[in-house]
Amino acid sequence: MIRYIRKLASFENPTRLDWIFYFAAFLVLHVPAIMNFYQNDGANNAYLRFAESLLNGSLALPPMDTYNDMIAYNGAHYLPYPPLPSLLLAPFVAIFGYQQVNTVFIVVVMSCLNLFLLHKILVRVKVSASVLPWLILAFFFGTGYWFALFTSHHVYSFAHITSLTFQLLLMNELLGRKRWWLAGVYIGCSFLTRQFTFAYIFIALGFLYYAWKQNREEVKFKHLVHLGLGAGFFFLLYAGYNYVRFGNPMDPGYSYIIFNGVLRDRVNEYGVFSAKYFLFNFYSMFIKGFNIEFEGVGNMHIKDMDLWGTSLLSASPFLVAAVKAKWARPLAIGACATIGVILTGTLFYHNNGFHQINTMRFSLDFLPLLFVLFALAVQHIPAWLLKGMIVYAVLLNILGFLIHFIYQ
Repeated sequence: MIRYIRKLASFENPTRLDWIFYFAAFLVLHVPAIMNFYQNDGANNAYLRFAESLLNGSLALPPMDTYNDMIAYNGAHYLPYPPLPSLLLAPFVAIFGYQQVNTVFIVVVMSCLNLFLLHKILVRVKVSASVLPWLILAFFFGTGYWFALFTSHHVYSFAHITSLTFQLLLMNELLGRKRWWLAGVYIGCSFLTRQFTFAYIFIALGFLYYAWKQNREEVKFKHLVHLGLGAGFFFLLYAGYNYVRFGNPMDPGYSYIIFNGVLRDRVNEYGVFSAKYFLFNFYSMFIKGFNIEFEGVGNMHIKDMDLWGTSLLSASPFLVAAVKAKWARPLAIGACATIGVILTGTLFYHNNGFHQINTMRFSLDFLPLLFVLFALAVQHIPAWLLKGMIVYAVLLNILGFLIHFIYQ
């Protein structure tokens, strides 16, 4: 029994029975998150309500208690986000009704798939068996992924995990079978969930160019066409979706969003995107520390966690090692272009991801690729330092969640 437990803990050549155990353990661990769905009005998740509308043949949202952060246009209300999450939820809504579909449970199931995919990716990049389980721990529990899972009763977090699943599918495909049409489909699906992730086209092009350099007889122009068609279909679908709603294929409706509070003040003053947001967002993404808010006499009583989040480098410091990654030049350029484009859009956006606990949730838009770079670099980090940083990140997440759920 002890030998089997050690084998499970090492993720050494998992069998089907081992994977069943991993999935069951992951599900049991997150039962509190699944039950928390019902304490947070999860049934009014806008993706669920929009899935209901789609099933009724409408692109407008149905009557809801509130339309905060939704679009108001020509007397109707619309979802401001790309529609793929609602399309994925539609079969469940059709069978059970929107009030009976638990999006957190669906995210936990997706996370089991992501666990399987991440393991395959780490094996493909030849991560040492001694650190592989530590990297799995780091990804799911030492980054913003865990926060997104816990809060996937909200549209934002559900979208992040959905997009991230397609990002992992893409990375596994590029590192494995390299079916270019399917890589394009994965990019398109991620884009139809989180728009900035269209930039994954650059890492895909890097892999395609590298494969062409390695074997010019096998890799043809048709593979570039397949990649473009796979992704392009979803771009056209999104353009048509916008045209039907707003009469302009390039208008996602952001200018019609019903903003609230400080975000409304920002957008009213500077617009949805502006260079004015750069300093705040740069500080938030790379510098901002773990911050507990205090109040009361002498400012001595905990109020909550700072809902503006914690920087990527403060919350998950092990990711700094990604700068030491050694990869073929076309792949490194593609990775830098992908992360750079997504980061650039994020740094000029009116929001840094508020509300969030101990993370910059927008970093999830490039986390799988950044994590591959980190995995390529772990051999350059002393084992004690690597494990220490991962344990620190996991404990920081636990502390942040406990404070928030106790004091919110």
